[in-house]
Amino acid sequence: MGNHQVTMAQNNIGRAIENRVKSKSKQAVRRQISALKIKGKSRAYSSKRALKTTLRDGATIPEDPEGPTLEELILDDATKGELEDNNNENRYIQLFGEWLNMPSDAELAEMERYQRYLDSLRNLGKDQLRVTKNIWDDTRPMVIFGWHPHRMGELYKGYDYDLYNVVSYYSYDINPTTGGTLNPSIMSNFMQSEFVETAHGQGCSALLSVTCLGEENLRRFLVNNPPAQRRLMDSLLFILDSTDADGIEINFNGVNPELKNDFVRFVRVLSSTITAARGDTSFIFMSVPPYDPKNVYDISLFEEYVDIFVVKGFNFHRTPEGLEKMPSAPFNYTALSTAPDLRSAVDKYIANIGPLYSARIVLALPYSGTLWHTDGVTDEVLEMRSITYSDVQFDFIMQIDNYEKFPGAQLRYDSMQSVYVFKYYDYYGVDTMMGDIPVEVTLYFDDSLSLAKKYSYIFKNRLGGVGVQFLGNDMGFYHLEFLLSSTFMEDIDIEDPRLAEAKRRGNWFRRNSIYILTVIFYISIFVAIGFCFALFNQSVRQKLFEEGRFRVLFMLFLTFLILMLGGYMGLFRGATMPLLIGVVFGALMSWIAWKVISRRKSLTP
Repeated sequence: MGNHQVTMAQNNIGRAIENRVKSKSKQAVRRQISALKIKGKSRAYSSKRALKTTLRDGATIPEDPEGPTLEELILDDATKGELEDNNNENRYIQLFGEWLNMPSDAELAEMERYQRYLDSLRNLGKDQLRVTKNIWDDTRPMVIFGWHPHRMGELYKGYDYDLYNVVSYYSYDINPTTGGTLNPSIMSNFMQSEFVETAHGQGCSALLSVTCLGEENLRRFLVNNPPAQRRLMDSLLFILDSTDADGIEINFNGVNPELKNDFVRFVRVLSSTITAARGDTSFIFMSVPPYDPKNVYDISLFEEYVDIFVVKGFNFHRTPEGLEKMPSAPFNYTALSTAPDLRSAVDKYIANIGPLYSARIVLALPYSGTLWHTDGVTDEVLEMRSITYSDVQFDFIMQIDNYEKFPGAQLRYDSMQSVYVFKYYDYYGVDTMMGDIPVEVTLYFDDSLSLAKKYSYIFKNRLGGVGVQFLGNDMGFYHLEFLLSSTFMEDIDIEDPRLAEAKRRGNWFRRNSIYILTVIFYISIFVAIGFCFALFNQSVRQKLFEEGRFRVLFMLFLTFLILMLGGYMGLFRGATMPLLIGVVFGALMSWIAWKVISRRKSLTP
């Protein structure tokens, strides 16, 4: 394939990703705002809402019994002098300047109506009026991705789909011999569940993870086994069509250099098959491991067939040489460090695909910790297991003061690797009098501070989003989700076109009002001078005041002049209704007086 064709294919893939993600995000926002108006008002007021209402209404301020009375203040000359400053020569200039910066009446009305609208939406829950931030070039929203493990059951019904825009059901585990699934009951549950429907109902894309783990299983499936591969593709197409899922996430871990060509060929055929069968409407995600020293997962070979690459930024403790006591997702203090970490993993894949396409890389981080039991002398690993973030908090952090369970426990933040460390010594069954050494227990886990540093790295390196492994691992705690929302989402700016138009007209009038007033002022002077000279002629006076249209114009001119000067001098401030009544009543009385005079003149012989 020529360079021109490759470039066209890359552009088409980029536009497809942009259109699909942006369209779903916009639709979700529209549905959220309309849903807020309908269902939000029926929510019960919480104690915090009641407290805010009380604070907003304010409290009564007790009167000062020793302070001056109102009558005393009125009669006090010093107080009146502070309120009135008739000698201020700049008063009218200041008032004129303030008037120029005041919004027009139309703009004030629109702002008031618009503010009531915003207040009603905020009262229904401002957290729901948020959208995902865009990637660095502002072409599409970032991907906020998460795996839903099948063991979590129907917990997916409680996920915040306003936050996540892509979720994946984990997983279809491939039978390497037949291409079918090793867990048919799990796939049956997936097809009968409301996972896809729930995600789609809130504007989120739903994928199915496809896994094949271990070198031996991969060899049996990828090497000279077309029947198994065809059956897998047929099964996936049937599941996707039956559930209306949005695509798949390829999660093959353990591909060795000998299987590289077979793996690349399989991914290309799988992607082309799904695209041909379902059209250009399905996502193809692919997860890649943190370690790839042989460059087996060279993502440049897949970029025409894969939409998003998910870098699994966890399990660093499972090194190619074996298990090593270290955090699951270390992030070294400096980029100059040679120790493997998130930075070195991501940099490798950016080098594969090129910095211009870094937005197609998503960094997934764990919502879990690793618990290590090691020999207190040799530091030999006796046991290691992963535990969810919820278990970290419930079973360890919240019980740190339990000396019997965690004697001498210490909790600290390791700034060198951006991770929290919980450590203590286990004396259970140990006889120190006989010289036995207690087991050293170390727990590594991420919390708000360490995750915030890793999220910042995602933005600095222009990655396309973030992933969570696994959704539901933080059940019972909401601060990690809050951090995710505050970092990767932003408040939408609702712009009312009528308010914008009122502002535009008001701004134009304020900018040109000085010229308009100057022209009116000079025209009024010349009209007044000419009118005064004309009145010295008796025939002119008689002709003018006998003309009905002139009398009307004369009254309107005087009314306009009074209103303009009175408003400029602040005489009518706070008296809109009395002013209106006075104008109407005065005009009516003038019209009656002229009618009476005209009738009497008509009866004069």
